Amino acid sequence: TREQCLNIPHQSCITRDNIQVDVDGLLYIKVMDPYKASYGIEDYLVAAINLAQTTVRSEVGKLRLSETFSERERLNETIVTEIDHASEPWGIKV
Repeated sequence: TREQCLNIPHQSCITRDNIQVDVDGLLYIKVMDPYKASYGIEDYLVAAINLAQTTVRSEVGKLRLSETFSERERLNETIVTEIDHASEPWGIKV
């Protein structure tokens, strides 16, 4: 199957130093197991977007505002790893 690009909608997050930041993003996924993607979860696209939003909020909340800029690459890697691990039972790969 081909890779799909999902838009992660704009949301507000609170950093560790209690500053509100607005974030959005893109998530690239690929269905690895069509059976799991069809029968393991009701709608893997919606589930992936919701999981991405939750993970982004959680990870941004662990950082100070200044770290969100300087640690951007590490933040991206952490978010992808977390989403990839959690979505494995759905038959998708991030």
